[in-house]
Amino acid sequence: MQYSSVKQLDNSQSFLSKVFGFFGLAILASLAGTYSGFVFFAETLLATPALMYVLFAVELGLIFTSRMWMRKKPLSYFLFFAFAFITGVTLFPILAVFAVEFGMPIIIKALLATTLMFAATAIFGWTTKANLQGLGGFLWIGLIGLLITGILGIFIPWNNQFEMIYAGIGVLIFGAYTMVDIQRLKMLPDDSAMDAALMLYLDIFNLFIFILRLMGAVGRD
Repeated sequence: MQYSSVKQLDNSQSFLSKVFGFFGLAILASLAGTYSGFVFFAETLLATPALMYVLFAVELGLIFTSRMWMRKKPLSYFLFFAFAFITGVTLFPILAVFAVEFGMPIIIKALLATTLMFAATAIFGWTTKANLQGLGGFLWIGLIGLLITGILGIFIPWNNQFEMIYAGIGVLIFGAYTMVDIQRLKMLPDDSAMDAALMLYLDIFNLFIFILRLMGAVGRD
């Protein structure tokens, strides 16, 4: 019995190491994409805005087809890091806009706030004895609401107060998603490390976007 418990602990630690290994590499790939966006692709993307929509479509395609390619190695490695890299490229115009309007300090503050909030919610999600998985349905509804509202905002621009509310709700939703997804790691099979890493990467990426937007809205108010 004791040997079995030790073996389970070793397997759990190995799984978590793989998850956060992939997660860390995805962050690095995303940083490389953002750097490449600023240095190599800025003129092309600014001259041809339609390319951004193409990249967004590729991102969505990779997300929605992830269950199809996650188990196909080495294709899964390539598509996983390609997704993170493309996400970084699509992030650079947003960072550029905020840097021009507010300066680099707002981006640094958003990064620090994201890191602290992600860590705090992850620790809570891992240590709490409450079952958070029941929140999944409510969070999914909230996410759909964010997406629909965001799409409507393209055609019907809103004022700064609404932006503050929208971004604040986004921060709460992805903070909650982080708690739920971290707790979910305890229930996932050993061969799903890349799936879990992608899940956490999407949490922290969206958390950063909404924190940045919230800080921008507060700064304009």
